[in-house]
Amino acid sequence: MRAATQPGLTAELTTVPAIALWVRSVLRRRWVATVTLGLFAGLSAGLIGASLQAARRADGAVERHRARSRSYDVIVQGCPAAVVDPQALSQEEGVRLCVNRHTTESMAQDILANRPDVESWTTAGFLMAGILDPTAKTGWGRGVQMMAMAKPDVGAIVSRQILLAGRWADQAATDEVMIGEGAAAAGNIHVGDTIRLASWSQAHIDIPTSSAGTPETAPIECRVVGILRGPGDLQRRPSGDLTGLFLPDGLYAGPGWTAAHGDDFATWGYGAAVRLRGGPSAVSEFGSSLAEGTPGWNINTGSVEDVDLPALRRGVDTERQGVLVFAMIAMVAAVVFVGLTLARQLRREQGDRAALAALGFTRSGLIIGSVVRSLFAALMAIGIAVIAIVGLSPLGPVGLARRLEYSHPIRFDWPVLEVVAVALALFFAAVAAAAVIAADRSDRPRVRQAASSLAAPLGPVPRVALAFTRGVSFRLAIAAGAAAVAVAVGAGTLVASFNRVVEQPARYGALWDVAIGEYSDPVQYQHGVDLIRSNPNVADAAAILTATDVTKIDGLDVLYLAVEPIVGSAPTVMETGQAPRAEDEVALGAETAKNLKKRIGDTVALTWQNFSGDALTKTLHVTGIAVVSEPVTNRASAGEGIVVSPDLAHTLIGDGGGNPVAQSIVIRFKPTADRQAATDSVVHDFPASAREAVPQIDLGNLERLRSVPWLIAALIGVLALASLIHALITLLQRHAGDLAVLAALGMTSRQRRRVGLTAGVFLVAATAAVGVPLGLVLGRSVWRIVALRVFIPSGPVMPLLPTMIPPLVALVVTVGVAAVATRWVTRRTPAAQLRTE
Repeated sequence: MRAATQPGLTAELTTVPAIALWVRSVLRRRWVATVTLGLFAGLSAGLIGASLQAARRADGAVERHRARSRSYDVIVQGCPAAVVDPQALSQEEGVRLCVNRHTTESMAQDILANRPDVESWTTAGFLMAGILDPTAKTGWGRGVQMMAMAKPDVGAIVSRQILLAGRWADQAATDEVMIGEGAAAAGNIHVGDTIRLASWSQAHIDIPTSSAGTPETAPIECRVVGILRGPGDLQRRPSGDLTGLFLPDGLYAGPGWTAAHGDDFATWGYGAAVRLRGGPSAVSEFGSSLAEGTPGWNINTGSVEDVDLPALRRGVDTERQGVLVFAMIAMVAAVVFVGLTLARQLRREQGDRAALAALGFTRSGLIIGSVVRSLFAALMAIGIAVIAIVGLSPLGPVGLARRLEYSHPIRFDWPVLEVVAVALALFFAAVAAAAVIAADRSDRPRVRQAASSLAAPLGPVPRVALAFTRGVSFRLAIAAGAAAVAVAVGAGTLVASFNRVVEQPARYGALWDVAIGEYSDPVQYQHGVDLIRSNPNVADAAAILTATDVTKIDGLDVLYLAVEPIVGSAPTVMETGQAPRAEDEVALGAETAKNLKKRIGDTVALTWQNFSGDALTKTLHVTGIAVVSEPVTNRASAGEGIVVSPDLAHTLIGDGGGNPVAQSIVIRFKPTADRQAATDSVVHDFPASAREAVPQIDLGNLERLRSVPWLIAALIGVLALASLIHALITLLQRHAGDLAVLAALGMTSRQRRRVGLTAGVFLVAATAAVGVPLGLVLGRSVWRIVALRVFIPSGPVMPLLPTMIPPLVALVVTVGVAAVATRWVTRRTPAAQLRTE
């Protein structure tokens, strides 16, 4: 009778209603654990998804910004053909005869107004202004560069700047200006403030950059109506002067202001900013077309870019990869912790397994029930994750990519939301199925016997502790701890390697301490040279001869750099080969050499254009691969550009006919000199132009990421410690009955407490044995990738403290938790514990 009814009972209990009844019973009893797990999993998935969303947003951020911020594509300057040799003019004569506002407007009307390839144009000047402030330490205020729009094509202007506060200046207003965010912060200037501006005469334009001379023109009052972020603010720039005389950014004025006051301010020149119908890709053809024939004018074209786009892209991409690494490690840590927690919950619920099997539940029915039960937590996690991802979307992207964004609205990144939702559902279902399958398996006897044999000489306590630590959960806890130790050691290796580069600047060519000068007058330049030579603190000094958008190597636009010794030597740091010595020699940056597919011994064609538009060519021999360091404006990475001899640089700047003035001079102090006293001596001699020399731009970008390895290590460390603690507590609770049996067999209370401590020590030892070597390999490998990416020939460092601290922290925390948990588990008498069992 009984046998006849059993199949019917089995069929009934493996139907959907039976499974639903069991799942509802489990959820009713475990609702707190289900809600807690869903909340934690959802928040973890939300953080991971937000990181992926931020990384996706950062990808292409530079191109999106360029597309939206594009206003003009090329700068055109011209000189009347009646001026026979424009290059022979002084700065004052060049402005008076050629690049003043009125001549530039006339030139633009003459050669640009009717060209079919020109969409719009405007004239703009670069002025030198002084913001008067009698409370400043100079007694008069601070200098600032100013961009003045002169005659725009109204309706065709698209601003390149991001408006951070306030509004755009009225084009017709004569008393409104805008200010860059760097100048606003340094000068404590806000929207609505009134500032008083003055300038110097054109003949004295070098005064503000070579002395502390007070502005000479009558002051005017202007209202600050907006704060802007321009392209030049998007990456690290020189930190500014050492005297507080200059603001690090600029002022911006519209055509009304320029018409009323522009002629009263000293200027480095005006040019016509041109927007082409063909966009940036048409610049080369446009320049060639102008060079072929512009009757009555000598024309010169230049780039409107004031930011190193390749370096900016590398900076954004480096930060994006850092976010992806953060997301990946957070995902691994969350998967381990959430998986362990869910598996332990499901394993506890398998206590009903025997009764359910007796009632007719099959293995497939148990799997289906566990999956359905876990999906309730998954649905809660998905909802929380979606809310978190959408809510955190305004915080992404991060770093440079964030500064490129014009706004930060709430976004719905549907691919990320879909991937996170599907991944959570599949993950919970997979863990649930695996938990049921794992419950059917038993440990292999040979492993038990081998482990017991290894621990036999250590005594009963280690043998018991080792027996307790068997199982999948504990192995996963070891994996989580090893991952935490590896990431912490790897982070220490990365930061230590970066610190060595910073502390030993000769490794990447940053030899100089201070830069001075913004010279255009040979007399002022020679006076500066004489002051430097008479300074006893100076070990080396050199003139910097450099320019961008002037030269091409085998058709590739490159920055060229030459360092001409003034005091001592001016060595070029070489990765391989030797520095150029003759006018027909060149050293290539590593990235430039890679792009050109050139090696030492090859030849390259150097081409440039003189002021009259004539193309000139020279064949150069590659003598080495240089670490390029342009210490004045840091416009290039260590691998970009070429290093040439000073003779060739003079030829390029002077177009073969003159002896051009180096714009800046860099200084390196004697090692025995007091740095502050030496700096003060340079500031005394050059109060208006002394500023810090700066390393390559990529190092500034990397410096923003110095904290990322530690953040990643902290995140995974917290999750791993939580997993270790959870594993220890679960282990001791699960074996509380075994400890009671051992107590009944004669094990003392002290020995039972030592079991938990010993298990914790085993756990930490295993994590350290795996994590420390893995972390050293990880850190060294990542640093080599980073150094290769920014072309810095500096190897990794193996730090001692970061290698020792993570295992010690894990040991202290684990032993402390084990001591407390063991005392709590063993506080009951063996008889009471066995009665409960």
